[in-house]
Amino acid sequence: MELHGGNVYKAARELDLPYEKILDFSANINPLGFPDAVRQIIIDHIKDIVHYPDPEQLELKKAAAEYYGINPENLVPGNGSVELINMIIEAMKPSKVIIAAPTFSEYAHSCRTRGIKVELVDMTKNNFEWSMDLLEKVEHIDKNSMLIICNPNNPTGKIILKSDILNVLELLKDKSSFLLMDEAFMDFVINSQSLIKEVEKYKNLIILRSLTKFFALPGLRIGFAAGNSELVKRINDLKDPWNINTFAGLVGSEVLKDKNYIELTKEFISQEKEYLWDALNDIKGLSPYHPEANFVFVQIKGGINSDMLAQKLRNYGILIRRCSNFDFLDDSFFRVAVRKRTENDTLIKALISILS
Repeated sequence: MELHGGNVYKAARELDLPYEKILDFSANINPLGFPDAVRQIIIDHIKDIVHYPDPEQLELKKAAAEYYGINPENLVPGNGSVELINMIIEAMKPSKVIIAAPTFSEYAHSCRTRGIKVELVDMTKNNFEWSMDLLEKVEHIDKNSMLIICNPNNPTGKIILKSDILNVLELLKDKSSFLLMDEAFMDFVINSQSLIKEVEKYKNLIILRSLTKFFALPGLRIGFAAGNSELVKRINDLKDPWNINTFAGLVGSEVLKDKNYIELTKEFISQEKEYLWDALNDIKGLSPYHPEANFVFVQIKGGINSDMLAQKLRNYGILIRRCSNFDFLDDSFFRVAVRKRTENDTLIKALISILS
């Protein structure tokens, strides 16, 4: 099984289809596509690829700081979230990492490749909802441990209230330990629970943000780590000098200022995720979890597993994200991204045909 969704090129080869003909519900990318300005930015600056990118990325950090409401000095731009995860783990060298799971696999992978002990907190025991009781089940929080939480979580779509996370931060601070909070999908949440404005107040807090999903830019690889000045320096010391390519820096600096696109996306996802969730909920044999982000987490109730379902949907040119390779999940779970109405209807019709 693929570790991540979005491998549309491989599917196109296997299905002998142009990749544009495939409906990819496996990757949680803004269905409206990238902002209009992106294409012109690249055209206007094509000549700049003969020069090295700006290693400081001052304009990108300035635009991101304005967008997130923090200081540029609190940000480290990265070549997507995975590079930042690796830099953070390498910089912090935690004694142990505790991960609320099921969740994004790269957290544990980054730790295990460095020989760092990983302890998983099983969120299935609480219907994927966060509870301080779950953290109390952790054997021991050593000094310089790190807790990693994705909020809203991938693949479940569940969100944790800011007030609950602040309680976690206080507990970890007392134990001289850290919280790495991945907020890659927080831009889609209408009632944001982001902690990014707290990074100066809490010296044990690191936030991950991403432009990949919300601004539909996975091919450009742009993300940010946010923390207090000391943590930012530790992470920056490990950064490659040109980790942000020319186009990523230029595009990122502009799309963060596109207020019309940002508002349109929030309104569109807010409406369409409800439509998709309702439609999935009406299909006998499916039990979808109510989404907080731009995807829906679904459990199949008997008759077929997610591997079989994914294979049948491929015959329709549709990809979904099977979830059995997430910790604590079996082959009854899958995830689908929110796409445009006609595309969502195509998925629903195919599911009805298969499951009936």
